[in-house]
Amino acid sequence: KQNLNSNSIIMDFISKIKKELQPDTSVLVEIELFLNEINKEIKNNKINATCVKGGSVAKGTFIKGDFDIDLFVKFNFKEYKDFELSNLLEPILEKFSPTRVHGSRDYFQLKQGQFNYEIVPVLDVTNPENHLNVTDMSPMHVDWVKKNLKKDQADEIRLAKKFCKTIGVYGAESYISGFSGHVLDILIIHYGSFEKLLIESKKWDKKTIIDTEKYFKNKMDVMFNLNQSKIQGPLIIIDPILKTRNAASALSFEKFKLFKDKAKDYLKNPSENFFIEVIIGKTQLKSKYKKNLSIVNLEAQVGKRDVIGSKILKAFKYMKSGLKKVGFDITESGWSWNKSKKVLYWFVTKSNKLPETRIIEGPPLDKTKGCEDFKNKYDNTYVEDERLFTKEKIKSRLLEENIKTISNNDYFNNKIKLIKIEN
Repeated sequence: KQNLNSNSIIMDFISKIKKELQPDTSVLVEIELFLNEINKEIKNNKINATCVKGGSVAKGTFIKGDFDIDLFVKFNFKEYKDFELSNLLEPILEKFSPTRVHGSRDYFQLKQGQFNYEIVPVLDVTNPENHLNVTDMSPMHVDWVKKNLKKDQADEIRLAKKFCKTIGVYGAESYISGFSGHVLDILIIHYGSFEKLLIESKKWDKKTIIDTEKYFKNKMDVMFNLNQSKIQGPLIIIDPILKTRNAASALSFEKFKLFKDKAKDYLKNPSENFFIEVIIGKTQLKSKYKKNLSIVNLEAQVGKRDVIGSKILKAFKYMKSGLKKVGFDITESGWSWNKSKKVLYWFVTKSNKLPETRIIEGPPLDKTKGCEDFKNKYDNTYVEDERLFTKEKIKSRLLEENIKTISNNDYFNNKIKLIKIEN
């Protein structure tokens, strides 16, 4: 009876979350109208191409409140395979004032109404072997999902996306190294539901292979046919459109383990909290950490999200490493980005001030050359336990001073700009 009551509670909150995640389909009208406008411009420019919906909007798996929309402009393969598609698309979109974003093939970002659009030029291929860029296969991914998605599985995909967003493993961008939307589509279709995905993930070990279309006979066959650089990660998901591609090649071991751990936690104690995203900001940080919290306010550059995100992450690691190197004991740290310009780094330290001096350990006495160099570098050396040491006065003792010094380094400020520090 207790189990029945428990299952009933779980079913109730899952049903509630599913309804909350279901989008208002009336927004599709606005997207369709904009799509028609682009197609008119394509026709006016006498280009043999068609603009179509892409991503989760095309698949019917998008989440309520998700205003990032992918559109694909499909160029006739025979006519345009030798053209620079981005240059063909740019004048078509000119009236909408887009931003051109550099990538393996340049694409365009613009805001229209309530939506943020990414408009990607692709070759209209029916055979994946003909793709010249990985984005050329994206419309085929949409077709595969629509063909294989069973009744109610769109809700299961939305649950999986929300779960992954909440635990911080959603997105294949290099600064996230998590699960892409495409990978979650495949996993839900493969396992059947969100709950079954979590249950099956307990069996995942390093080099787990998921081959939904059963292209390969066994693990050895997979390892032989796939590019070695694409199977270094923990999970190998054979792309149902192109069997030589690992759809999960971007997934890191860290995010793989985090997913497995959180899946285990959820199955042990299912809760709505696993679907509530916490926006990390100053108020939340100040509430959580009462002592020795430093919040670093920064401004990101403008550009391709993946590139900017990678710069933010590299700069964060550089600052954290620099603070540790000079002697700060960091107990907690992290960063958040609103996908615009505002970025926060935060550090919780045992102390915001270093001692007046620090002890520097030198080489053992039997290393004659090393001892000679150490004595030349430092004054007032002394011997302890058959090793040289020196006591050095620390010039810059405050955490804030060291953060400013690090942020003035070219490696750092070429990636992100310091605005202010709050202690």
